[in-house]
Amino acid sequence: MAITCNTCYDVVEKKIGSVFFAYGKFVARHPWKIIVIAILINGLLGIGMLRLNVLIEVEKVYTPINSQAGKDSDKLKDIFPDMSGSNFINYQMPDLGRNGEVIVKPKGGNILDGTFLTKLSSLYNNLLSINTTDGNGKTVTLNDICARSFGNCAIDGDIFVDPQFVNDVNTNTQIKFPYYTHATRGPVYYEQIVGGADVNSGVLQSATMLLLRVNLRTDSSYFIDSAKNWQESFLKAMKDFSSDDFEITYSHSDSLSEELNDNVNGDITFFSITFTIMITYACIATMTARCDVVGQRSNLGFAGVVAAGLAILASFGLVSACGVEFVSIVGAMPFLIIGIGVDDMFMLMSGITNADYELDVEARIGETMKTSGVSITITSLTDLLAFAAGASSIFLSVRNFCIYSGIAVIFCYINQATIFVSSIAINEKRMEENRHFATCFKMSEPKEETITKSTCSIVCSTGRRPKNQSESESYLDKIPRWLIPKLTMPIPAKIFILVSFAAYLSISIWGVTRMEEGLDLKHLVEESSYYYKFRQDLDSNFPLGTSVSLIFDDALVYSDTATQNKLDELLKSLKAEDTVQDNFEINWLSSYKMDSNYDTSTEQNFIAGLQTFLGIVSNTRFQNDVIIDSSNKSITASRIHVMSESITQSQEQGKFMLKMREIVSDSSLPVFAFSPAFLFYEQYVAILSQTLQTLGIAVAMVFFVTCIFMPHPLLLLYVTVTVAMITVGIFGFLPFLDLTLSAITMIHIIMSIGFSVDFAVHICHGYMISSGQNRNDRMTAGIIRSGAPIFHGAISSILGVIMLAAAKSFIFFSFFQVMSLVITFGILHALFLLPVILSLIGPSISKTGSMVDVKVDEINMDTPKSNVF
Repeated sequence: MAITCNTCYDVVEKKIGSVFFAYGKFVARHPWKIIVIAILINGLLGIGMLRLNVLIEVEKVYTPINSQAGKDSDKLKDIFPDMSGSNFINYQMPDLGRNGEVIVKPKGGNILDGTFLTKLSSLYNNLLSINTTDGNGKTVTLNDICARSFGNCAIDGDIFVDPQFVNDVNTNTQIKFPYYTHATRGPVYYEQIVGGADVNSGVLQSATMLLLRVNLRTDSSYFIDSAKNWQESFLKAMKDFSSDDFEITYSHSDSLSEELNDNVNGDITFFSITFTIMITYACIATMTARCDVVGQRSNLGFAGVVAAGLAILASFGLVSACGVEFVSIVGAMPFLIIGIGVDDMFMLMSGITNADYELDVEARIGETMKTSGVSITITSLTDLLAFAAGASSIFLSVRNFCIYSGIAVIFCYINQATIFVSSIAINEKRMEENRHFATCFKMSEPKEETITKSTCSIVCSTGRRPKNQSESESYLDKIPRWLIPKLTMPIPAKIFILVSFAAYLSISIWGVTRMEEGLDLKHLVEESSYYYKFRQDLDSNFPLGTSVSLIFDDALVYSDTATQNKLDELLKSLKAEDTVQDNFEINWLSSYKMDSNYDTSTEQNFIAGLQTFLGIVSNTRFQNDVIIDSSNKSITASRIHVMSESITQSQEQGKFMLKMREIVSDSSLPVFAFSPAFLFYEQYVAILSQTLQTLGIAVAMVFFVTCIFMPHPLLLLYVTVTVAMITVGIFGFLPFLDLTLSAITMIHIIMSIGFSVDFAVHICHGYMISSGQNRNDRMTAGIIRSGAPIFHGAISSILGVIMLAAAKSFIFFSFFQVMSLVITFGILHALFLLPVILSLIGPSISKTGSMVDVKVDEINMDTPKSNVF
């Protein structure tokens, strides 16, 4: 079986290799033409960035596409008209609406203080005086665009500046909780807008904070656009506002999106520094140890980084031209792609370094593509397919990131296989002609006895083409092939490595059991942000209950006793839940029952009495909850509202939403449950299943590609197990980084598939194309071939994201954290675990021999310094 598998592997390797060999020779014959054409195509595609469309709305980007909550919200908008211009009620909104919010913190520590309430009026009047302009530049006052209720601007918390309320406080009248009964407006619910409340026997004793929310009209595009402008004026006014009596924190409906976008845009500037670091490292890492102006190849490092940079430009241009929105997380893509591109570059450099030095330039480039070309093809395909799996995600952030990154991987591969391979060919021809690496002047070839001297001044004035791998390598190239075999091949070292990885796996599995799901939105911005401070006050001091509407979206005979009983049973089932408040219910039917106009003799009389009931001023809050047809003979839709308890954990919020849906689905009534908060809760119930589904698709695709290019059951097993171990490690170490499973970390996990396969494939491929007397020798030869590019790939990938350690945005900093884990785990598995496994139970040598005969004794592992030059 081993011989059959090895023979199959060799046949596939040779057939695929022959194609790459022919391509390499073609590139070597036309390097300049290929470079010019490739750069021209990249540049033209980059023009597409002029159509770059930035999408910053968090609600759209980080919540599931076409979620049930989204569909229910659209259905709600179709059933109930937008009454924000005449009869606005906050809990009736089909979405989060538009508003400006201020949390007021009295320095005296209690909002139930007459002096504070008098001072509060200054802030309230300040809010009312904020003006803006519409799309035509016309001045617009708050009174023109505010949502209206009882003929005034609908401002949650305005009851605390109402003369009746202030008088009750000054006269020590008990303030009932959670409703305050107003002479004109009727019961005013205020539980959600007081923070740090001290309640005793249904009476509010004190509270440390008050939330004022200015609600804006949304019943036309004009008001929505004007509301956006007002929010900007509101933000400026709040930044300038100060008081000796209280402190404030503030936010508006677009604050999170805007702050997130500003943070990401600021952090993208790190890429220019990263690009410089990568060029510097690439040039140093490709600088040959021989102080020789002919054999020097540091220019290739520059070419490889530029090729990756052009790939980023072309992918951004093409994807933008196709209309795919740029979302904030896509800003991390260049940091990822520059690392992938440089990884491919080092693999190709390894190929030319290991090629037969007796061959001509065309044949050497062909050999490079025959070995390293296959490696970068496998890794690029696995990266691409991992991103292709992510592109099917129901999260827009994940989908768009994967589309941008997948296209970038394609261009990165193409550019390395064209621009960089052509650069290698040009460099090889330059060395063959004995020309200076910088000036291209023809140099005289030194005498052999001169070369053996280590005097740099002598060698720098002359030069010649390298004659073997040792002369072509840089000092950094020599580290892995010298160090790794010493750390992995001795028996005690193998035992230690296997035990260590068993411990790693155990810790990872334990960490998985502690992993949490969800995304705390305030962590998307930096702690110094005004939005973060506002959310900190809101989440820490105010109840996090949410109103839930029960929408009956079909005609019912509400005068019928059976229908009313079913309604009562439904509400009873809901309130039986610990997560639902039993003292909160806004029910037009139960209130109507207690009114003198209530009449159930006929449905028509029931509706006539209901219309009279709704006309009473104190009952106007119910007007938006009942839809009566034009003939006044039928109620076509209605809704009732309940309130959840304060639920702080994201997973519990998701479970609450599912439980509400489960209860209403058991009812025989045509009803569904909805809350604007459900739009965000959807991510908490979808993220785990979506991650596992995407992960499964990605692993299956990777397995398929590996099966084609490396058709050996043992290799498939080792690669699959390696990917699984790294993935479990990423999941398991998220809690140690204080990260949860979210749409953002889901992207990181998808990336880990591609990276973990890259490292594993490189070392397995190096093992299979090498030979030796036994598995130990063969593995050592594989490390000689693949160790350096894996080492450089890991270092360059770390350098690619290292600047993000200073990032202000959570998106970029978490990207740095997880990428560091991925790279660390990847290189440890590739350079320590896999060499041990392959040296113990790796595929045996086939009778036909391996494709490339790289033997350990061809290179002195302990090359003395005198032989380096």
